[in-house]
Amino acid sequence: MTLQRTRTYECMCLLDNREVRKGWQPLKDAVTGLFTKHGAKILSSRRWDERRLAYAMQGQHRGTYLLTYFAVDTQALTAIRRDLQFNEAVMRSLLIDCVEVPQTAYEPEAAFDVNSIPADDAPIAPPAPAPVAEPEPVAETPTEA
Repeated sequence: MTLQRTRTYECMCLLDNREVRKGWQPLKDAVTGLFTKHGAKILSSRRWDERRLAYAMQGQHRGTYLLTYFAVDTQALTAIRRDLQFNEAVMRSLLIDCVEVPQTAYEPEAAFDVNSIPADDAPIAPPAPAPVAEPEPVAETPTEA
């Protein structure tokens, strides 16, 4: 007999902007479908933000974050993590236990125009090297003959 224990979790997914540009709602539905496939009840799922990444991932310099709150049996977490890891649209994900879902999670999602995502075709130029200062000339001291 297995003990069924349902908990609430928060999952932040970093999504590939190439996939986001194809359509936000179908991608969001596909990612939340990974949770419901394993018996999770979605409490809230919304776009958190679209940002420049600290470093390139899978050739991308920008990504869109999807924040999802859900309730699920603890036994299903391993399968959910595996599905997130193998989903090509999800570049990274962080899944943590959540004591309480914040009220802001239930606010309506702001309108999102996928065409407003900046193009990520050109790589980011490396920072310019710092200027090298010329060494100061050393004053010569007179020598006795």
